[in-house]
Amino acid sequence: MPSRTNRFLFTIVIFALLLIPVREGQSAEGDGAKLDQLTSQKNWEESVELARNITNDPLQNEDLTFALARLARGLQNAGQVKESTEFYQLAVNASEKPLASELSDTDKVLVRLAASEVMVQSQNISQAIATLEPIMRPDSPTTDSPDTSATDTSATDTSATDTSNLKPPASTSSKLSDQHRKIAVWVLLRAGSASLSRGSYLDAATAYSMAVRHADQEQRPLAVLGDAWATAVQNERSSEAVRKLANFVDQYPDHKDAPNAARGCAQCLKQLGRDADSTAMLSDLLNRWPDSAAAIAVIRTHCGLSPALIPSAVKHWILAKASANDLASFDASTTMLGLVIASEMSELIAWTNLSDHLAITDTTGQKTSETLRQLQTEKRESDAEQLAVKLISANSIRPVAPAAREAACRWAGRTSRWSMLAIAAEAENLNKADPTRTLAVERLFAEALTQTGETQQAYAWWVHLADVRAAEDFRILIRCAETETAFGNDADKAEERIAAARKAAGGNVASIALTKMLESELAIRRSNFDEARSTLEQVVRSADTAAELRGRAQWLIGETWYMQRRHKDAIEAYRKVEAMDTTGIWVAASYLQAGKAFEQMGRVKEATLCYGAILSRFADTSYAAPASTRIAALASDSNSSPASSSQPTIRR
Repeated sequence: MPSRTNRFLFTIVIFALLLIPVREGQSAEGDGAKLDQLTSQKNWEESVELARNITNDPLQNEDLTFALARLARGLQNAGQVKESTEFYQLAVNASEKPLASELSDTDKVLVRLAASEVMVQSQNISQAIATLEPIMRPDSPTTDSPDTSATDTSATDTSATDTSNLKPPASTSSKLSDQHRKIAVWVLLRAGSASLSRGSYLDAATAYSMAVRHADQEQRPLAVLGDAWATAVQNERSSEAVRKLANFVDQYPDHKDAPNAARGCAQCLKQLGRDADSTAMLSDLLNRWPDSAAAIAVIRTHCGLSPALIPSAVKHWILAKASANDLASFDASTTMLGLVIASEMSELIAWTNLSDHLAITDTTGQKTSETLRQLQTEKRESDAEQLAVKLISANSIRPVAPAAREAACRWAGRTSRWSMLAIAAEAENLNKADPTRTLAVERLFAEALTQTGETQQAYAWWVHLADVRAAEDFRILIRCAETETAFGNDADKAEERIAAARKAAGGNVASIALTKMLESELAIRRSNFDEARSTLEQVVRSADTAAELRGRAQWLIGETWYMQRRHKDAIEAYRKVEAMDTTGIWVAASYLQAGKAFEQMGRVKEATLCYGAILSRFADTSYAAPASTRIAALASDSNSSPASSSQPTIRR
């Protein structure tokens, strides 16, 4: 775009045509004078009507060039650009008629410059170019040789004619002064830019090629670059586009658009199938302009790719920036890419800086999840765990975005890394608010403590979620009720917790079944065995109950009989579990309890068979060890009393 000085010059020259007085001898009563009077009064409606009438009059014998131009300029200032364009075109037409023979070449040039400027403003680009073309045409074909000062590169095609290397013609039409030429080129540059934005690539190519032939030293870089882009956008597989873009980079390496031109050249080379040259151009871009927006854009095109597909220049750029902790331009995606590369290259300093940066830039948690998943995919499990630990164990010295911490916790939960979460939970002060400890994070901490057997700490977290956080999520409330039922000291409080979970369940059949299970366990805790069995039988009979839950319910029925020392009924209940539980978890539990019931009845052989079934069918479960112990005890002393004669507990 023109500088402030050139825009001022442009305005002065264009307004000059408005200051040209009515010529000596021109009738004050003529059509031109009438039109000037209406224009000066800003009576646009009558002015337009009169102008259209007199320009269509075949008997018109007066030169209307300046009267029409002044009307056009007035309409432009009034914001009526469409009408302004119409009358500037009429002024141009009038300037070429025999009636305008007294107009000087300078006058005619001024009219065309003013007209073309408004045409570009109104997006009539082709019309603007056609208006300027007659005054930009050289008197004779140029025979200038290409400027050999530009250094050719391996990316160029020496067989192509490159207008970006041509000097301005030795002579152009005598109608055009240096000032006028400069203004015309600025108009053409605006026309080319507008055409590129609109996708009118042929107009852009025409405008820029004209500008290249007439541009001065200040305008030439824009003209050359515009000409190169116009060629490239018409055909990315054009060797001419490669040549023009490469030459621009060589001629103007300090230009602010040189990095973008280098990137565009690399893209064209890629389209031509010249991958090695394309990679070399990108490498040159990253080395020469490492802090440019184009360099950042190049890096980001590699986000999501496997390290094996990333060029060494890209890896070097990322690691150099990361090692220097120069990460201001790194978004979450670029940081993720850097972490994967730093992990692959074992760059500890870069990895540390990048993980710290990810912690504060990933405000959605998505990139944290993707990074952990990709590290797993790349067989970098230890690095994934190290990153997760760093994000989960946030503190004031090492800040982390809440979403990033939550994403790391969710990953740990999905991959059953409960110990990792439990350790982090134990380090937390439950009574101190922490904005990075979201509801989901606290739920995962509570679940981790439950999964790792830290029942008392888990109980505190579930109560915190229900009472302090006022959570209404069923998953939280059912866990809280379960913990209260199993480990709380107040049965009435447990009943309240179950009621809250039941309310949160709504009409969900599976959720309701879970609350019924807790109701039965609470009844067992209160020694209301008949009530417990009644509730459990409802769960077992329901067609909507999941197989695992049905097996657990049937096992609990057996437990109620066992606790009442009705061992025969207990054994019958345990035997029904196998037909219900497809997971095998509760089948193994039922065999263990049935064996104990048989021992209580003095039926050692049947007890031994039950324990043996566990060792043969469920050797990899937690029930195998006690089964082995019972068999050994029975073998050593068949007359000893069963070790399980004390009141048993409900197993989950």
